[in-house]
Amino acid sequence: MSWMDSWSRPSKSQATPAPFYLLPGGEATPYCHSCGRVISTRRTTATANTNTPAKYCSSRCRTQKPGKLDRELEKAFVKLLTAEESTADEVKKQAKGGKHKKGKNSKGDNRILVPCSAAEELVFGPNRTSMEGEIEQHDSDEEEAQGLEYTQAPSETRSSEDMDLSGNIKDDNHIDGDVLARMSVRSGTRIRPPQSVSEVNGSVGGEKGRAERIHETDAMLEKRKQGQKRAKEREMTKCAARRGVVFGFTVSDEGEKRLCEAVMAGKIVEPSFAKGDWAIRWRE
Repeated sequence: MSWMDSWSRPSKSQATPAPFYLLPGGEATPYCHSCGRVISTRRTTATANTNTPAKYCSSRCRTQKPGKLDRELEKAFVKLLTAEESTADEVKKQAKGGKHKKGKNSKGDNRILVPCSAAEELVFGPNRTSMEGEIEQHDSDEEEAQGLEYTQAPSETRSSEDMDLSGNIKDDNHIDGDVLARMSVRSGTRIRPPQSVSEVNGSVGGEKGRAERIHETDAMLEKRKQGQKRAKEREMTKCAARRGVVFGFTVSDEGEKRLCEAVMAGKIVEPSFAKGDWAIRWRE
């Protein structure tokens, strides 16, 4: 599913739809081989006359095909599913060996759910939360240092070059955006001052907010890059989970594949529209 079909996604208040493979004729639903989402009908009808059906939902998915790291994520899901399945079988055998009334089976589904965050932590490591804390602490230390510099600056002695004839302190860097805008209107040029200089928000109007006046420091840049990296890793993990649901995971050397199902808030849902930290389990 491409970004152009984003309006077809269910909103926060809407219920996530059931899996398409449970619907009549749902086995023929085309899925993207890269992200695992449903391919839009517009793309499938465009390639209906050709001999090659659509395999990717967008040009971005076509260029960013699953690589080595994506295969590692798929292996991590298989490892978690098979390992936890074997431990569940051992627990069941121990329960059978002990004192147990005949005909009393455990209630509920015995299949183990593996959330996307578990595979993400297994592949990318669990130490990223501590790294974020260090970055936030470093950022707060820099803000305190900047505050100290700002309070100490007025106590410095001013030279005669920094003052005009009347004894007022010059401020060469200050440019009034309102005056500059009026002068540009009078001259007929209508040149908008750059946002880094103007005190007025040129896109909306009015005074600039705190987010627009802020200058990005090295610590803030590092924090933003870490956040972008985490978001990319999270999306790669969910793409691997979606591929396991629609195409299956390879569980043997002979190439045998086993399908999964997506579970969100205790319900089996369509993985293309799953939100949050949803989980997968082996399909019955």
